[in-house]
Amino acid sequence: MVHRRRVVFFAAYPHVYGGVERGLQLLASGLSERGWSAEVVLPAEGVASERFLAAGLSVDVVQAPPALLVYGKATHGRRAMAATAALPGYWSRLRRRLRGADLVHVFGQRGFGLAGPSARLARVPWLWHVGGAEPGPVLNRVAARAANAVIAVSRSAAGGLPAWARPVIVPNAVDAAAFEPSPSAPGAAFHVACAARLTPEKGVDVLVRAAALVRRDVPDLRVLVLGGIQAGHETYWAELLRLTTQLGLSDVVCFDGFVEQPFERWAGTRLYVQPSRHEGFGLAVAEAMAGGLPVVASAVGGLVEVLDDGRAGVLVRPDDPDALADAVTTLLHDPARAARLADTGRERAATHYTVDRMIDGTEAVYRQVLG
Repeated sequence: MVHRRRVVFFAAYPHVYGGVERGLQLLASGLSERGWSAEVVLPAEGVASERFLAAGLSVDVVQAPPALLVYGKATHGRRAMAATAALPGYWSRLRRRLRGADLVHVFGQRGFGLAGPSARLARVPWLWHVGGAEPGPVLNRVAARAANAVIAVSRSAAGGLPAWARPVIVPNAVDAAAFEPSPSAPGAAFHVACAARLTPEKGVDVLVRAAALVRRDVPDLRVLVLGGIQAGHETYWAELLRLTTQLGLSDVVCFDGFVEQPFERWAGTRLYVQPSRHEGFGLAVAEAMAGGLPVVASAVGGLVEVLDDGRAGVLVRPDDPDALADAVTTLLHDPARAARLADTGRERAATHYTVDRMIDGTEAVYRQVLG
């Protein structure tokens, strides 16, 4: 009987189902089809576990104490001390769950903090998957030194790591379904679509301010924003609502909440906008390209790479509503250019961001680690 290598994925944000989690699902499902035994471990129940189970993945929860389930900017002072005190006990319990695995695959800085030491204690080789140029250079160095290998989703994401870490660049993948726009075209009533977590780094407030400027030239402007309110960032959501009301955009910007597969909602939209202040990769941008939408995005992080330095979309200065508004208005008034960008973007998505390519790159790192 052939032994199936067992890889355990650890995702640190059970309450989120964003680009990291969607990529994990595609990766785990694809590896299972190639003969791996893939399991997902989470620190709590939540939307992530629900989606992974619905996709047929093996999911287990090693419950973390409340002190380790605080998100956003809330982890400081006494809460930070409580979280630090709770870590050793959680490492011990998670270590028991990881024993017997061939490899542990950990995502992000929080994932390292919760699961990296556990894998070491269990004497299981582990891989650190970096999705963005995350803050904390000291923590980055510690994690890169402790891991047996490092994967980064873009050159930008790898830029926050020391050179000696030798991160392997493996871009995220677009779900094949993103290449097939929904025939019902529910986004046809909107000029602009954006899919983003409602957190400051995603820059949705910049899009709202830009919408007020675009409406001067496009009076019937409609903007669709797909994204859920994030734990630890509730005040940002309140600020977005206030800003939308103050600018008189309540009938212009539609906040439609969390959507599992956002590309199913924006078919028929005229263009896609990603106004991020920071972005390690930009999966929604790649999905928009796959669906044939022209893209306008901030010239930050992995977005520059995904849009091929502006050849597959329009890049604008980050945190600049005027620049964003100018780019959006120009494309809305120039459908021929928008169509050319859409064709270029779709071709790039089809050649660079496929599931097979992501799995091939990941398996190559696995083989290196496992010898």
